[in-house]
Amino acid sequence: MSDGNTNDSESDSKIDYNTKHGYFYLPKVPTEDGEVPDNIDLGAMLRLGGYCDLEQQAQNVPSDQQHYYPQKHIEAQGAGSENIFKKSAGSSDQSSHGILMACDGHFLLKAAEKMFVETGDHHLQVNGDYEHETTGSVNVQSGDTMNLKSGTNKTLTLNAGDKTGDMELFANNKTETVQGDSTDNTTGDSSSNTSGNSNWFTKLFKTSFVGKISLSGMLGGQIVLSTWGLQVYGVTLIKVYPVSEVVIAGMRFQATGLNVASVATQVGFKALSADTFAAKVRNVLTGLDDQQIQITGATITAEEREVLASVEEVEARQGAVRSNIVGIVSFL
Repeated sequence: MSDGNTNDSESDSKIDYNTKHGYFYLPKVPTEDGEVPDNIDLGAMLRLGGYCDLEQQAQNVPSDQQHYYPQKHIEAQGAGSENIFKKSAGSSDQSSHGILMACDGHFLLKAAEKMFVETGDHHLQVNGDYEHETTGSVNVQSGDTMNLKSGTNKTLTLNAGDKTGDMELFANNKTETVQGDSTDNTTGDSSSNTSGNSNWFTKLFKTSFVGKISLSGMLGGQIVLSTWGLQVYGVTLIKVYPVSEVVIAGMRFQATGLNVASVATQVGFKALSADTFAAKVRNVLTGLDDQQIQITGATITAEEREVLASVEEVEARQGAVRSNIVGIVSFL
């Protein structure tokens, strides 16, 4: 570059110390004569310092303006505003010094050792595909919120080494909102520990299948509320109540092929008990040893006697039989 204004046939380079900028500009090579009548369409440009006259001229042609500046800068300053070129170097069009690099081809940057970039706000817009490859570790930190978002109806994938690595999530509170279906496939063990309350609500049908044995235990109590229920055990059901079982039912039906009960103590409170039997047969061995049966003040004593009644019939017709029972004491 020269100390003054310099023009040649191959390029246009200019250093203008009055406006505190210097730039090197290559116009776009036209494919046809007259394709770039204003001679400001961008091929490549490097500008240091404040904005230059080429940027100011591009303000009059919106399509050329988009060749010089990123779309985010145009939107931030307001489409059609002169601030697009006046603040292209910084917040002040008088004292800010900036760098503008733009081209209509590839922009390649390589550092063999390290590259450090520090800036205020940063915006990266990629109009095509974006790919980031790192042979070492990747550490992304944010002092504020962080948002990961894919496009509409597009997939967001987190892959830990093609299912060979581990994934850890640390958070204070976690909220998941799934608009459609949710599927969780685990080939190993699955564990869940909750120190507080655990609430599950399913509006429709809930199914649960266990391949072998299902074990659940409650250190406290269990409360089950349901409008109706069905339990089917194909082989065996074992219930163990070390203390007690309390059943309160408006109506209860039970049908068993074999019912074996061993009860140490049975206490029942019944408002009404009705038993209907088609046949009732009892074989009772009764012994009367030194027993007294007192009827209406009379004493009947049976000692070493045998009382036999065989094929006898006792009939009372047109008579009244009255018996005043004073007391019956029997020890069997």
